[in-house]
Amino acid sequence: MGFGADSAPIGDDVRRLVGAPDQLVSVDRLVRDEGPGRGAPVLVVRNPRGISFEVLLDRALDLGWADAPGLPLAWRSARGPVESSRHEPEGAGWTRTFGGGLLSTCGLASTGAPSTVDGTHHGLHGRVGHVPAENVRWGLVPDGDGLAVEVTGDVVETALGAPTLRLRRRIVASTDRPEVRVEDVVTNDGFGPAAHMFRHHLNLGYPLVGPGTVVTATAEPLAERDKPGEEPRELPWALDLGADSSEPEVVLYCAPEPGPTASVMVMSPDGAWAQIEQGVEGWPLLVLWRDAKPGVNVLGVEPSTSRDGGRAQAEEDGEVVWLAPGESRGYTTVVRAGR
Repeated sequence: MGFGADSAPIGDDVRRLVGAPDQLVSVDRLVRDEGPGRGAPVLVVRNPRGISFEVLLDRALDLGWADAPGLPLAWRSARGPVESSRHEPEGAGWTRTFGGGLLSTCGLASTGAPSTVDGTHHGLHGRVGHVPAENVRWGLVPDGDGLAVEVTGDVVETALGAPTLRLRRRIVASTDRPEVRVEDVVTNDGFGPAAHMFRHHLNLGYPLVGPGTVVTATAEPLAERDKPGEEPRELPWALDLGADSSEPEVVLYCAPEPGPTASVMVMSPDGAWAQIEQGVEGWPLLVLWRDAKPGVNVLGVEPSTSRDGGRAQAEEDGEVVWLAPGESRGYTTVVRAGR
């Protein structure tokens, strides 16, 4: 499918040189037809001068495969794409359908470890990342001096008698430079207060992530999840590959420096780089996750509202966001990359 009538037109100077705008950048709606991903609807955004990516329509408009010009960005798990209805929401079942991809959304009522609160079980990283999007639209929009591909849609997490949380997502990908912006607004659509937790789980992989890659951030390390009471590792953080499959993963909690945004820079030895920027007003915490095991080799950059303890622990620690009826909270994450 091409761009609709609502799309911003390309300039006449360029329009004279092409048969259609889709010659330069395109969006196709496809359906997977193999393995555990069979039946999953996907938007494939081909954007040669920017960042190209998949939008997973059955998974909260998450971002799957992604690349900047000449640079694969997104890490993929050994499981690969899985259609959302195969989700196992109990306990740590989330990991069985975690295919990786550039962005996996966690929330909306819980993130982190599984826990049970007031008789309601909250599985690992919540349910929203397996909820299909509604009201999905896409087209070209003005973006600075150029144009961008815009994808929008709604994702609703609710149950009978439970709070209703609505995620309104807007993805904006420049057609002139390798940059994609995810703008989220979460609203309590119910008539009582709603507990809310949220995380953008961004997953970077080889060749960007490997031995000698250096991670820096405008954030201060606070603690390591699995080493309570010990001094956390410092940034810059030089990555290596684990010696064997028993290598422990590392989860580092960081506090963004004062300012409207904080950023993480990931630089590989060959000069490839990615920058992830988070809006600090929405995201009070940065979580860095590293699993260096051979055959895994992933770096997670995760703007978050809380640490990994899960809903019950977050309530004890005061890390749950409580939204009044009709109240909204905004979140912005930007990915840039190049070599």
